[in-house]
Amino acid sequence: MALVKEKDLLVLNLKGEIVAGNSPAPFEAPLHTAIFNGRAEVRAIARIHGRRANIFSVTDRKIEPVHNHGSFFSGGVPVFSKRDLISTHRLGEEVVAALGKKPAILLRGNGQVTVGRTIPEAVMMAIYLEEAADMLYGALQIGSPIPLTSEESARRKEEALPPVDLERAWNFFKQKTEKK
Repeated sequence: MALVKEKDLLVLNLKGEIVAGNSPAPFEAPLHTAIFNGRAEVRAIARIHGRRANIFSVTDRKIEPVHNHGSFFSGGVPVFSKRDLISTHRLGEEVVAALGKKPAILLRGNGQVTVGRTIPEAVMMAIYLEEAADMLYGALQIGSPIPLTSEESARRKEEALPPVDLERAWNFFKQKTEKK
C-alpha cells in the first residue's frame, strides 16, 4: 500500500462502473461489488495475500481460533474452492454465498478477503486472520492445537477485544505506514 498514490484510486458504483478516476477497473472488481451488494452491513473490504493463511487455503486444514485475536474466526474460516480469479459477477456471488456472515474467506491458493463495517475493521480482520493462521501453524509444528470453544471465542471478542481495542490496533499499524 505504500506505493499507492491518490491518482491510482478509482470510484466504482455497485455495478462496477467507474464513476471517478482514470485507470481501468481492477480485474477483481466483481468480487468487491458482489460483496457490497450481498452484505449490506459491509462498508469495507480488504483483499490480501497473507502467506500463512494462504498455506491453509491449499490444504484440508481449517483455520480455527487458538488465541484471542483468532476468536473472530470461531467456527473456522470458509474456503472458496474454485481456483479462478474472481473476475465475473457470477463468481463474486459464489464467493459471497461461501462467505456467509463470516468476517473472512480464503480463496484457494489466491489469498483472502476480509470484510468490516469500516476500513479499520476490515484491515484489522486481515491482520488478525494472518495472525490466527500463524499461531495455528506454529502450534501444529509442536503438537495438537487446542482451539477455543465457541463460548470462549464469544467471551474473548466481548471482554478482551472491544471496539476501542480494535481502533487502537488500527492506529498502531496506521502510524507505522506514515512518513516520518
